[in-house]
Amino acid sequence: MVVAEEYMKAAVYEGPYKLAIREVKKPVPGKGDVLIKTKAVGICGSDLEIFDGRFPQAIPPLIIGHEGGGIVEAVGPEITRVKPGDRVIAECLLYCGECHNCRIGRYNLCADHKVVGMIGHHGEYADYFVVPEKNVHILPHNVSWPEAALIDTLAGPVWGIEKGNIQVGSTVAVYGAGPAGLFFCKLAKLRGAQKVYLVGTRDNRLAFGEQYGADVILNTKKDKVEEFILQDTQGNGVDVVIEAAGAASAFNSGLEVLKKGGELLLYGVLGGGASPINVQPIQMNELVIKGLNASPLRYPRTIELVSSGMISVKELISHTFRLEDLPELFSSGFIGKREDNYMKGVVLFD
Repeated sequence: MVVAEEYMKAAVYEGPYKLAIREVKKPVPGKGDVLIKTKAVGICGSDLEIFDGRFPQAIPPLIIGHEGGGIVEAVGPEITRVKPGDRVIAECLLYCGECHNCRIGRYNLCADHKVVGMIGHHGEYADYFVVPEKNVHILPHNVSWPEAALIDTLAGPVWGIEKGNIQVGSTVAVYGAGPAGLFFCKLAKLRGAQKVYLVGTRDNRLAFGEQYGADVILNTKKDKVEEFILQDTQGNGVDVVIEAAGAASAFNSGLEVLKKGGELLLYGVLGGGASPINVQPIQMNELVIKGLNASPLRYPRTIELVSSGMISVKELISHTFRLEDLPELFSSGFIGKREDNYMKGVVLFD
């Protein structure tokens, strides 16, 4: 018997500055795969980098989107943990499971990785998407779909804060007042930081700082950030800097306020090629620089943080959209320009 092909709507990246809603074939789950009916997807800054051609690893045509989840529609052979009807969130990093890094639990450094909606695998701005079962996590019923779309955004800082050398009584400077930076502030306080400085450029975003644990809030357009932090730490500098802005200027400022022997966590993506970094302080002050990539094994913990109410994410959802809105939303520059006090957008599906 021949089974008729089914189609669905999807946002397809067709090249730089070309994003279109298309009718495409509905995916079919293979062995070990799960087909998910999409309910919500967070809009990530990397989606914008794909759209404007700054992420060459994204090869068109490609359905983009990677911060979402939904309801299990169907499963392929050899599925053991989930079943149709389950509410799930999908981890976007696809890994081989066989290389050295995968075997020691560092699958974020897999030698043969792909990324849903970014590298070599169609994404989630679609009515349905497919991922391996190992990437699927059950979502508690008290976590709403809009909140679920921020699980990935929180999971990165959860991984990063655990890699950082933040002790009880530490001083921490977080650069970047977007959702990730705010989550880093909250997590640093939960980890025992005595004082957290939040540094950003937009007052509407910095206004969330106190709610998320920042003790001092600084706007680079108004305040002398380096002078203030150094004076406030008696000239010593902070123990840890977290760069969550994705800007070379933030990285260099962070080097200036970091104490000798201190640690800088690099989370923000400095895209677009080489960046002008002042290397000398790293050598002369014996600074430790740690790169952060993805969130291996941290989805379960992140889901629990949201489900338990330890970290609230819903306040950061400033806008919700429909799938059909995406081409105009991206091409207009609405998100990139942070119009209408944009903080975090979520695409919702019926």
